[in-house]
Amino acid sequence: MVISGIAETSLDPAPDRSAMNLCVEASLAAIADAGLTVGDIDGLLCMPPWDSPSSRYHILIAEELGIFSKSLCDSLMMGGASPCAALQFAQWAVASRKCEHVLIVSGEPQLSTYAGVGGVLATFASGAGHNTDYEFPYGVHVPAYYGLVAQRYLHEYGLDASALSPVAVTMRRHALRNPAAQKRAPVTLADVESSPLIASPIRRLHCALTSDGAAAHVVSARSAAAGGGRAIGLLGTGQGHSAYHMGHLVRGDARHDLLRTVCEIAASQAYVEAGITPEDLDVAAVYDSFTITLMLQLEDCGLCGRGEAGDFVAAGNIELDGRIPVNTHGGLLSCGQPGGAGGMLHVNEVVRQLRGEASGRQVDAPQLGLVTSASAVASNYAAAILARA
Repeated sequence: MVISGIAETSLDPAPDRSAMNLCVEASLAAIADAGLTVGDIDGLLCMPPWDSPSSRYHILIAEELGIFSKSLCDSLMMGGASPCAALQFAQWAVASRKCEHVLIVSGEPQLSTYAGVGGVLATFASGAGHNTDYEFPYGVHVPAYYGLVAQRYLHEYGLDASALSPVAVTMRRHALRNPAAQKRAPVTLADVESSPLIASPIRRLHCALTSDGAAAHVVSARSAAAGGGRAIGLLGTGQGHSAYHMGHLVRGDARHDLLRTVCEIAASQAYVEAGITPEDLDVAAVYDSFTITLMLQLEDCGLCGRGEAGDFVAAGNIELDGRIPVNTHGGLLSCGQPGGAGGMLHVNEVVRQLRGEASGRQVDAPQLGLVTSASAVASNYAAAILARA
């Protein structure tokens, strides 16, 4: 099982482009990168835009691309957990021999589209699952939920808010080496901690960007890959899903709760299937919708101890020359987050690292990489282990 092709569009503002237009561009480029033609694709999975005109957006994309006959065609509606979950579904389809080449794609002009309708928070509030009878009417939005998670984390481990900031500085440092990144001006710890307060203790620079763009990749049977040695192995996948509402997350199940999430389940499944341990990893792309999101996953994935993520990052362990380089493209915090495609950029970055194609930010001869995806609030996770084929 391999990822045979990857691609993404520019992350520059694209007010004159539709989500479909962006998805088609990324799809065709990924298919070409795999050394395939559109006629070779027999499976399609997509993450539709927030303002999708149809619940059958996957069918619309297939029609636009001209993919007529498919054994798999569906949309994933897991939010930020979708990218690695899509890899697992594609893995199952190819392993069962129902498909040979599954295209995965997502994208939208999120920044341009939502700017005129009250911003991304207003859009999420009107359509996301947090718009409930018991929480949303009291003013809760996504950063506020993560603010509560961060407050609990700082309280439980006796830390102050400065523990959240090294992640943001490191992501920006990585983005400086990535000409495709949306934000490339350096930031300091002082810059992060003086940025506007969004939902205490979370500040603006603790939050992911809002971007325009699309990303795609192709999962293929190894025997059918035509990548000329550039195909990257998909060794293991996993998912973990818990509760959606904060009260249920706090109570947990005696093993997992607000700070010890079921990302541990997703990562463990992926490690076991791949036959590796966290110590074997050479590079990682960890979903970073907020700095606290990445910090919890560093701990859940066994990359550092409980309550140690802040110090682990501050000590340089996730830098390009660190113990485990993380989000070498800049992540959602500094490279960009064009909707569901944001987490797909994480997949593409690890593929580039394993290919040796991450110019200007290349890790020294990586063999194994971890990718994670996360959604809701510390609720839903997926993970994948990739390897130099």
